[in-house]
Amino acid sequence: MTELFNANLNIISQRWPIIASALQHASFDHLDAALVTGQTQTISVNGIQLSSRHDRMAEARLFIEQLPSGCKHVAVYGIGMGDVPSLLIDNPQLQQILICPLNIALFALLLSYTDQSEWLNDKRVVLVHQLEQNKLATHYIAITPDLLLVDDENAKLRDLLVLENNRAYANKHHTIDNPEIQQRLLENLSAIEQDPDAATLKMTHHQSHAHLIGAGPTLETHYSYLLRQRALPIGQRPLMIAVDTSLKALTENKIIPDIVVSIDSKITLEHFPENIPEDITLVYFPTLSKEVISNWLGPKFNAYSTSPIYDQLAKHHQKIRLFTNGSVIHPAIDLAVTLGIKEITLFGCDFCYPNNKTHAHWEDGMLGPSTQLQKKHWVLNGHGKRVATDLNFRAYLRSLEHYIRIHPKVKFYQSSLEGARIIGAQYKELV
Repeated sequence: MTELFNANLNIISQRWPIIASALQHASFDHLDAALVTGQTQTISVNGIQLSSRHDRMAEARLFIEQLPSGCKHVAVYGIGMGDVPSLLIDNPQLQQILICPLNIALFALLLSYTDQSEWLNDKRVVLVHQLEQNKLATHYIAITPDLLLVDDENAKLRDLLVLENNRAYANKHHTIDNPEIQQRLLENLSAIEQDPDAATLKMTHHQSHAHLIGAGPTLETHYSYLLRQRALPIGQRPLMIAVDTSLKALTENKIIPDIVVSIDSKITLEHFPENIPEDITLVYFPTLSKEVISNWLGPKFNAYSTSPIYDQLAKHHQKIRLFTNGSVIHPAIDLAVTLGIKEITLFGCDFCYPNNKTHAHWEDGMLGPSTQLQKKHWVLNGHGKRVATDLNFRAYLRSLEHYIRIHPKVKFYQSSLEGARIIGAQYKELV
């Protein structure tokens, strides 16, 4: 250990002995660190600079300017080069500054080569050992390089931070004044008026168990199981709810779900089997293509999301409002819960690319994502190993985990360990 590390650690030991112990036992040998010089100096770790190499203080001020005026409490997720906390302690109105290291090994490396004693000694500073993974501080700063270098333990927190940072961008195409959305709702007005509310499905479906089918690659390992389940007498078999892009895979394996959920405006008839069995019920949002709705031969029911884009429509045509945050899996699950389902087993809900594959049945790239593109993002699978994914999949996963957390009376199971670990869903081996 360096003299700088020992000097920094001496302060931490007096104020936060548990963190000091963790730092003493942390190894950063796996981190590829190098000094980078521009107009100023910074450290590059695994090819990622911990700060600007040209004007570190200007960058730190940009981070701090995100805070509302008059803010008295702030959390800093990540540390970078320590510039943000160094500037924050100059602000006398701040009463508490929480510093939340996202990677203890990275923090140990920083302490070994830089002097962080000034802000470590400030009485308003609190180093946080175990970080809350499900809730963000009211006022916070997220240090971008640390989000990229996060350790496995704080992966969920990282995803919440990234989701919040990108929320405005993700929602910009789903606003009330989007002309494409307004046109689609107008096109489907007759269907909204004619097709019944999906809530009325409660009158015909009384099961307590459901199989929820996504289109992830691990679905392919359960075709035989699902086929056997569908062969059970109607009164004994679980309700099967499938998302739209899984239907081709299911029907090609002679698996006929009870309900298919479809919400995306980009879904077309090409995403469905050429001959859709007439006994499959469609539950759809009015943003779905008019072509799909009009050509569906089976029963059709509609619903709205909780998005404000449906508020005006709901005043004149009331329908059930289903939770969604980007993925059709969300309203499919919320529909099951609305129908009184108490146990939901998830199939093909992977939120990542196990075995370097994007979806069951579909060729690489046909549904958008492609494993040919470099994947910089990851989640942990059921084995605790990192698996490649995309940012939107990570957001869908965390939104589902939040949904599970606020529905404690419903039991959730996941059928594969190869997909993303879904916190709150217990693994169930099904063969």
